[in-house]
Amino acid sequence: MESTSDGKKLYKVTKGQAASILIVMTVLYLINYADRSILSVVLQQIKVALNISDTELGVVQSVFSVGVGLLTIPIAWTVDRWSRRKAIALMALLWSAATFATGLARNFVGLVIARGFVGIGEDGFSTSGSGWLSLVYPKAKRSLVTGIFGIGSVLGTALGMILGGMIVVKTGMWQMPFFIFAIPGFIFGIWALFLKDYATVKGKGESGLSKEFLSNWIKLFKTKAYTFTVLGQLCFGLVVFTWIGWLPAFMIRAYNLDAAQAGTIIGVIAIVAVVGSPIGGLIADRWQKKSRGGRGYMMALVQLMIFLALTAVVYFFGTVTMPVIIALLVVQFIFVAMVNPLIFSLITDVVPASHRMSGQGMMVTIVYAAGAAIGPWVVGAVSDSVGGGAAGIRAGFLALLPVMLLAVIFYSINSKFYPDDSGRISDEVYSEK
Repeated sequence: MESTSDGKKLYKVTKGQAASILIVMTVLYLINYADRSILSVVLQQIKVALNISDTELGVVQSVFSVGVGLLTIPIAWTVDRWSRRKAIALMALLWSAATFATGLARNFVGLVIARGFVGIGEDGFSTSGSGWLSLVYPKAKRSLVTGIFGIGSVLGTALGMILGGMIVVKTGMWQMPFFIFAIPGFIFGIWALFLKDYATVKGKGESGLSKEFLSNWIKLFKTKAYTFTVLGQLCFGLVVFTWIGWLPAFMIRAYNLDAAQAGTIIGVIAIVAVVGSPIGGLIADRWQKKSRGGRGYMMALVQLMIFLALTAVVYFFGTVTMPVIIALLVVQFIFVAMVNPLIFSLITDVVPASHRMSGQGMMVTIVYAAGAAIGPWVVGAVSDSVGGGAAGIRAGFLALLPVMLLAVIFYSINSKFYPDDSGRISDEVYSEK
């Protein structure tokens, strides 16, 4: 292990230690997204069982995003200033407890409170996990590694949809999937405590609330690649996160499916689309080797393909046969799966190690609080205003499509600034004592 003149040891991990961190982070990410997608597949059952409107269903989904955005910045600050392994363990335990509590809800208010705490528990995980992995593996492999990490989100969505729908139909209880999926979160949350972490990066005499730390945080927005990445992800999150949340209900209404059928179809599509995450990361890494702006160009292209695919799906949904819709959804999901490795790489490439989680936390707060928290409510409100049903959900998404086009524009602008901004960042950190 390399040491400096003052006796500090550079952060180095063995292949086994690196693999353990990657496995635990990926599995926790899977559980994280499974907990989210369960709600989507049981929306229709909750609507009937608790007698709530589409607008209220939208609020239940939106409050999760509010929870995600509400404390992301202080949580990211805590992770940067404290400990990755301890913070991630606490997050997993909290969101798992809140997932279990969701199944205990007996009315609209209970659902809102439980989902809010699920969001609070999950809001710092993706930034913490990806930020930690960015210093476990070399920068040249960053998109591929975060692509593997991103598999967790896609598989988690699939498992939540498939198993959640099956459990509901089999047991007749919309609550049961929440009880079952809470268990692995507790197990892997505890495991995270025993992973090898790196020492917190601090300047001499610096504290987390020092003027220097806070001013450097605000200065992140002077980095144009960071700013346009955040704006692009804000638009992407508002549209795509909302789409995934409403999709099972859309399928149930448009094609007269039950929860198990809708969940299985979407889950299988997500499993097929999981290849997009590592493949997208691999392509981005190779593009980066040939061009200093490769990752930026790749993201702009991916956003354009998502916009085109989503436009086609929304336009034809309910008017063409199921196989046609499934084919369009597969294309869309594959490109959506490519976003995770790219967004984490784009952010970590232009943010210094001392603010890496905080920089990502700022992005997540903006994406969820100003984007994903608004989308579900908008779709629900538009749906109720035109009479509900499949036509109502379609009308809501037609209103959101122009926002997706903005994501393409912002990421295209970002690709011009990314090469120079990423070239100024160092990844050298030290081991914990």
